[in-house]
Amino acid sequence: MTAFACMTRDSSGASVEKNVEAETVRDAMALLEKDGLYPIQITPLENGEAKASSSAAKKVRSRAKERSHIAPEQTVSKANRKYKVGRKEVMQFSVQLGSSLEAGIPILQGVRSCADMTRNQSFREVLLAMAIEIEGGAPLSDAMKQFPGVFPHAYVGTVAAGEASGTLEDMLDNLVEFLEADLEVRADVRSAIMYPAIVVVTLCLAVAVLVVFVVPRFTAFYSGFDSELPVAMRALMSFSNFLQEHYAWVLVGMVGCVFGAIRLLKVDAVAAARDHFVLRIPVLGKLIETSLTLQVVQLLGLFTKAGVPILDAMRSAASTVGNTKFREDLHRVAEGISSGETMAAGMEEVNCFPQEARYMLANGESTGSMERACMSTAKRYKKELRSMTKTLATLIEPILTLVLAGIVLFIALAVFLPMWDLAQVAKE
Repeated sequence: MTAFACMTRDSSGASVEKNVEAETVRDAMALLEKDGLYPIQITPLENGEAKASSSAAKKVRSRAKERSHIAPEQTVSKANRKYKVGRKEVMQFSVQLGSSLEAGIPILQGVRSCADMTRNQSFREVLLAMAIEIEGGAPLSDAMKQFPGVFPHAYVGTVAAGEASGTLEDMLDNLVEFLEADLEVRADVRSAIMYPAIVVVTLCLAVAVLVVFVVPRFTAFYSGFDSELPVAMRALMSFSNFLQEHYAWVLVGMVGCVFGAIRLLKVDAVAAARDHFVLRIPVLGKLIETSLTLQVVQLLGLFTKAGVPILDAMRSAASTVGNTKFREDLHRVAEGISSGETMAAGMEEVNCFPQEARYMLANGESTGSMERACMSTAKRYKKELRSMTKTLATLIEPILTLVLAGIVLFIALAVFLPMWDLAQVAKE
């Protein structure tokens, strides 16, 4: 039995601190809920934590003896190394490892099998390094912590919860569902943004071709006539001449601006200002807010299903979300929960999430059914996100068409109006 120090809240909302003894964190949560207490944070006491770690280490070492030692040349340097591993590959790893564990295959053997099956050399190095850590007695979650760029904090936290509760196979299944949903959301948002991006790039290339190759031919033609050209044509000719004479500097300037913008956006203050600004953009800001809300709600549901207390779940979700404003809001909600506030009160105070999402999560918290509330909220906002991506595409298409038509009309008028004037003069 392990002793746990628990921070809870009773039915009246008052904070209650209590120590319980249980086999796992999930068992401790069940005991607290049986006493009518809502668990906020559960922390193993030092002696209990040491015993649990020792027991886990012995279990892992006994599994490691089933395999021979990994060759030293397979050891990879993890320091300051970035591995190119996509979410789809992590999802496939979760599926394969979960299937191996359900078949009764030890974790070490399952990880090595996944390394043999992956085609990504970087991911293979990661898995082989994890196998070395596991063979040395480390739990799977600790081995994953060595590669934060491959396994996000939320992923590692869910695996750790599965190890603590003895339901690692179930947690891996939950992670597969979460990753599938996350990939689907990213695909929806990407498709909504990709179309206007492609149109804008194509438009810029078309204008560049017209200005650099077509306009100079008309310039040479009009130069043979002793007549004043319209303002639009003179401006277009000047722009064309400038590009032809200084195209190298223009290209260097464009590349410099792109790299400068990328470096500038890595500055914390600039990134924070950008994250706050994008949420205020009409239509697009609402789309991003809905996407972030869906991501956080899915994370909360995943952690709740794994048996993680709400305070730890909120902190983990805050550390995982990419938008600075959402991250700050979630950290403030977590601080409120740790000081005895309800999650609903904290969200209302910082105005975190849309009002409907706050209402659904507050009902889940008050009724003790957070997992169901998170699932319902995620389902609701997934539908809304799909609808918004379609709406955004519908709105952007006519706007881009009008812009394209306006640019083409300007160039056409600038080029052909002088020809019309010359024709009129010739008639006279």
